[in-house]
Amino acid sequence: MSDCYDVPMNLSIPIIICDENEEIRLLLKEILTKHGYFHLVETNSAEEMLQLVTREQFILIHQNLIDERVKNVLSQRKNFLIIAQADSNETTTLSANFGVRHIISFPYTSKSLVAKINELMA
Repeated sequence: MSDCYDVPMNLSIPIIICDENEEIRLLLKEILTKHGYFHLVETNSAEEMLQLVTREQFILIHQNLIDERVKNVLSQRKNFLIIAQADSNETTTLSANFGVRHIISFPYTSKSLVAKINELMA
């Protein structure tokens, strides 16, 4: 499994998956589980994510759920990834605020998603 990654994996770090769409959350959970991540928490709102998130958790969040409170939390962390729409004004703004390192745009593959998470956790 590790031959498809350029950076070492840290499978022990919990990941919080935040997306309004249940099908997307389940798909992300399936992808991450397939690649060895088992410490997963799902939320369907920024409010719930803000109540549950701990310092050690990695945040995987859809751009539609990013409000000022979430921006404040993300600005104080290094361990997050924003799932964004390709070529949107909001994606450009998020990239400017947080850096392209913390953005992955549709369409992405399961391999590129996991590689990006691994890179940010390294």
